[in-house]
Amino acid sequence: MTPPVNGNTALFLDIDGTLLDLARTPDAVVVPADLLEALSRLHDELRGALAFVSGRSLLAIDRLFAPLRTAAIGCHGAEVRGADGKVRALAPPISDAVRALFADLAQAHPGVLLEDKTYALALHYRLAPEARASITRALENHAGLLVADGISLIAGKAVIDARPAGIDKGVGLRALLARKPFAGRRVLFGGDDTTDMDVFHMLPEIGGSGFSVGKHFPGVDHVFASPRAVRQWLARLADEGVAA
Repeated sequence: MTPPVNGNTALFLDIDGTLLDLARTPDAVVVPADLLEALSRLHDELRGALAFVSGRSLLAIDRLFAPLRTAAIGCHGAEVRGADGKVRALAPPISDAVRALFADLAQAHPGVLLEDKTYALALHYRLAPEARASITRALENHAGLLVADGISLIAGKAVIDARPAGIDKGVGLRALLARKPFAGRRVLFGGDDTTDMDVFHMLPEIGGSGFSVGKHFPGVDHVFASPRAVRQWLARLADEGVAA
């Protein structure tokens, strides 16, 4: 059974690994035309209550899904854009000292890519998996700097993210739930990685439900085998229409 969606649903969707197949680099992902069409139709059917929830910046999200521009949570919750287009930053930009540390680590490990998202940083080591242990040790050695600058680290699929302490996707989602058209709706959230667990954990509290991709996470009600399966489900939803 697939997750239920109706006219009172607030649909929140992670991007990489949930909607899109992972690629060798963040810029190499592909947004299929039929996915863009399905999301556009569902956005209209839900009267704007569809939002992306991502570690990517809002700018990167918009580039991926242009011309579709939805409400969105970027940088793991540090950036929140409502359906009205208004953007709020829930945290200050990453400090220059932490940014320099991450730049040095990327330079010292060939194949490691630094993604600078202003409010968050990511070291992608998919092209250099052997660098993970060295990067982890280096970050442990600089724990004092990270703590002093209010930075928390979280490991994902071939990536280490730095984000402001106290900020996560759940924080961003709560911020959107306080605004129309999301307020008062039943949340359905889909994700695939450890960075999505902050939302999965809060779903019972807010009366929402969730689905994961590729593996089961505590708090989810359905598991899709792959992003392709998620895209097929969304296409069927768009074709059938959202029930009132």
